[in-house]
Amino acid sequence: MVRIAHISDSHLGKTLFQLVERKDDVRQCLKKAIDMAMRKSPDILVHTGDLFENPLPSMEDLTFAMDLFKSIQDKVEVFLVHGNHDIPYGYRHIQSPISALESAGVVKSTGNDHYKAHKIDIDGRKIEVHLFSWTRDKLFERKLNSIVPQTDPAFLFAHHIPVKKERLPIHFNYYGCGHAHSFWLDEEYDIGRPGSTCYVNWSKEVGGKKKLIVVDSDSQGNEYSTENLNDVREFKFPQAKITGMGPDEANSYLQGMISKLSPKKDGAIVIVRVDGIIDSETENGLDRIKILQHAENQLNSLFVHVEPNWICYGPREIKLKQPLNIEASIRDYIEQTDEEGLDDLLDLVGRITGE
Repeated sequence: MVRIAHISDSHLGKTLFQLVERKDDVRQCLKKAIDMAMRKSPDILVHTGDLFENPLPSMEDLTFAMDLFKSIQDKVEVFLVHGNHDIPYGYRHIQSPISALESAGVVKSTGNDHYKAHKIDIDGRKIEVHLFSWTRDKLFERKLNSIVPQTDPAFLFAHHIPVKKERLPIHFNYYGCGHAHSFWLDEEYDIGRPGSTCYVNWSKEVGGKKKLIVVDSDSQGNEYSTENLNDVREFKFPQAKITGMGPDEANSYLQGMISKLSPKKDGAIVIVRVDGIIDSETENGLDRIKILQHAENQLNSLFVHVEPNWICYGPREIKLKQPLNIEASIRDYIEQTDEEGLDDLLDLVGRITGE
């Protein structure tokens, strides 16, 4: 049996909202993921790309990665592929940071090519690990269809697999990929994506899972286990809906909602997504600075962000078909503004007019 631990998309150097604290968070998220993987005693550890946020990482990030992989190189075979963030497009004579790690002998990768196959020995058994770094879709598919592994089992890892799962060759016991930052595992087709090791692009990752994937593979097939990868910093994603509220009501509602949040740790990142349909008076009257100050005082957080996801309707012309007919005018207004409460308004008018 061969045991594989699969992680991806760590983006060392990513700050998120330009918070310098996130640089260390991201490093600690990667270390946490690798520590979790090593507790599973894998034969192979694979990271499927975007180890770094950009191809010119800080010396601190590069040294961190070098030391981290060096600390486990005698315990497990480590494989990395170049993600689109790792490749120095447009830079002359610049070596990618993944190639630097490979040149130091702490990991195996694709070298200067987009594809490379490695044959290794696991407990006296030969296996093949095929690696694809980020490349053009057609080039990937053409090369994929020309590969015939010489060992069983054989595994393929790529930063991105731009081929429908139904069209993947059956030669490989497991296909591992990255690029998208959310977890996905299809045990029928033996293809998995762990998601990122930290929050990278929160707006696309809210609600998605991030997991370590562990694959136990033998001649009988694969068995899978997963474990959640949580960011080392606490994130809160409250949602608010302020449809139809005036400015005072919206400000009071948002402050009250924030007061009810209860982060487990100091230094959380709170992202309040505000939805709804409001008018321009409410939009202009939202006191975001006061709301942010209230959140920081109440929650002792590192950072609070109010995401304006509302729709604002400015003053609109209402066309009345019968301006002197009160009931008809109310119906015209309700239909053109998508407001609610038609029956209540008509009932109120009836009681006022006595009709």
